[in-house]
Amino acid sequence: MRYNSLCFTVIISVLLLCISYCGVYAQESESVERDLTLEEMLEKAEEKIEQMDESSAIELYESILEDEPENLEALWNLSILYAKEGFRYDDESEMISYYEKAKELADTALENYPDEANAHFAYAVVIGRISDISSPRERIRAADDIRHHVEKAIKLDPDHKFAWHVLGVWHMNAANLSRAERWAANLLLGGAPEGASNSEAEEALKRAIELDETNILFQLDLAKFYKLTDRENEAKEVLERLVELEPKYQDDPDYIEEGRVLLQEIS
Repeated sequence: MRYNSLCFTVIISVLLLCISYCGVYAQESESVERDLTLEEMLEKAEEKIEQMDESSAIELYESILEDEPENLEALWNLSILYAKEGFRYDDESEMISYYEKAKELADTALENYPDEANAHFAYAVVIGRISDISSPRERIRAADDIRHHVEKAIKLDPDHKFAWHVLGVWHMNAANLSRAERWAANLLLGGAPEGASNSEAEEALKRAIELDETNILFQLDLAKFYKLTDRENEAKEVLERLVELEPKYQDDPDYIEEGRVLLQEIS
């Protein structure tokens, strides 16, 4: 009995020590974060994204916006991260919740920084995500808005790799509308989005890859484009390169797996 009592006492002591240590560690972490300058917090958030720790990046950007509600870097980055987080949910209500927060931030960025490429880019991404879960009519209506803002981003920053990627995906989707979407476009809006073409899609996607050859999502969407347009040999070449790339962002392992599955389908 004395032995059991002693063990119990030791266990309780260890647990209390661990709890105390965790509390001190958390307080120290919060203190360090508070002591960081704005630039250091922005740099740390970017590092977290590169370390595939987007939840920590979100917390940092949220903290920045508490002190500086109109900070451009925090606004557009957090808007994109909210949009990405929402896209990961299967539950539509959760998805919408994140998209609404992303849209609010994108609106603020665009209102305060109308001549900044990243403000237009974030806005295009967010309304694109919202249109994904909207009716065919709403998707068609959003198409011109998405194109306008992503092209504006490229005009302001011709080397904006992410904007080139979004433009490529826009052309790919708009040039290959589903039957329901084409019907809605003809009936309600007088036709599909003008100027959409597969040649523009390929050019934009290749430009994005030219700016960042190791971006896995860029490669995956180019492969999807080739498959969609019955160019499976070219899709296979892209996918064979893709599966050898190292993940850089949080969703990259999933994109690599998606690429492997697609490669098996066409091999």
